[in-house]
Amino acid sequence: MTSTLLFRAVAVTAVLGAVAFAASCISTDSYVYTAQKYDPTNDCVNGYKPVEIVKGSGASAVCAPTCLMVGDDLYVSTLCPPIPDIASAVDSDAGPCIAAVKAQASGGTCENPVVNEAGSDEAGTDEGGADEAGADEAGSDMDANDVDAAEAAPPKDAGPG
Repeated sequence: MTSTLLFRAVAVTAVLGAVAFAASCISTDSYVYTAQKYDPTNDCVNGYKPVEIVKGSGASAVCAPTCLMVGDDLYVSTLCPPIPDIASAVDSDAGPCIAAVKAQASGGTCENPVVNEAGSDEAGTDEGGADEAGADEAGSDMDANDVDAAEAAPPKDAGPG
């Protein structure tokens, strides 16, 4: 009977401990604020990285993109305020912020750019080279006069008249 009471006491303690642990995980008073660093040279954003731990009841990533400066670096994030203490807000109509938000909206990152159907990445650079119009000329020995002459020639199997 003593072992049954001891077992129940241990079980109750374990359950109460689990409930306390679960409650501590749910009710947080801070979270990690993450954002994407904008690369103006390549006109892209890097993947999400932690910026700072901020005070708040929890992170929500359903807000409009927010631009912030951390030191000399521009970041963009869809996390709702507050922004980190080490950051300063950037006006959403400022040129660099507009470019950063556009780069983020592309869905790609500097590490994994989105390639559109025309073969160019989100920054608009052409992977196929600068002279696509010249590709046909480079692959053919005929010029425009040769094409006209070939079209004007009679078929080889056509006999006289």
